[in-house]
Amino acid sequence: MPLVVCIGAVLIDELYHCHENVIQSTSNPSSYKKNIGGVMSNIARHLSLLNINTEFITVLGNDADANYIIDHCEQLGLSLKHACRVNAPTGKYVAIHEPDGQLSTAVCTDTLTHFITEDFLVSRKDILKSADLIVADTNLEEAALIWLNNFASIENKKLIVEPVSVIKARKINAMPLSGVYMITPNEVELQSILQEENENSHQLANTLIKKGVNHIWVRKGSDGSVIYNNELQLQLGVPEIAIKDSTGAGDAALAGWIFAHLNGYHEMECLKIAHSLAMDILQIEGAVDITVTKEKLLSSFTKYYHEQE
Repeated sequence: MPLVVCIGAVLIDELYHCHENVIQSTSNPSSYKKNIGGVMSNIARHLSLLNINTEFITVLGNDADANYIIDHCEQLGLSLKHACRVNAPTGKYVAIHEPDGQLSTAVCTDTLTHFITEDFLVSRKDILKSADLIVADTNLEEAALIWLNNFASIENKKLIVEPVSVIKARKINAMPLSGVYMITPNEVELQSILQEENENSHQLANTLIKKGVNHIWVRKGSDGSVIYNNELQLQLGVPEIAIKDSTGAGDAALAGWIFAHLNGYHEMECLKIAHSLAMDILQIEGAVDITVTKEKLLSSFTKYYHEQE
């Protein structure tokens, strides 16, 4: 069975959904929900729920939040065997949402991911060598990302880098990219990677491809997404849906794509299945659908894109 190794942050998400449009510099009435979050946590948990053999390399604190995360991952069958724990608090992500589910603003504190150093990754080299696919997020330090790029290049591993946010995406510009199979930015993150605001996505993607990246998957929200590589430009729209919560949609899309890719679907089917999981997530509260199964995802694929399984 193919193995995916996910490397990055796990956090506690505190999500606030405002009852009316957000007004700055004052108190806004809202509802509250607590979830497990972090980009790589969201991806790894969806993969595990879809019966993809997944190892999650992360750093956990020494507190009740970490125990809660460990118990939850065990229930999902997600392996944390290669994670580590340190005597520090678990990170948090706090998001403020508009009534329509769109993100108004968010803050994140993560004091743990810097423990994933080059030496730490070297100590996990055996499991990395066993991986069919490695996924890392830019919560990692630049030196760790550079080491992963070099490792993937030498060991001929597919490495996917998830930019996470506009600010953290800038780390990708400091990396050699010869070992990177795919980068998955939205349009603003893509501009941030290359620190260019005036060029369009097509031009920026081609610049990264010339630097050695195999695929640039640009997410465009309600306009769907585009995958660029040397040979083709694959574009796909999305049906109109009622959005309840935008948290984790991009993470779900990547998990859906990995699931489809490892199960042998062709490029356009992978993109459609990725969009299908993202659209399902947009219509629930929270970043992970703990009820998802292979059968449920393929049913959504059929519903949204009228395909035969």
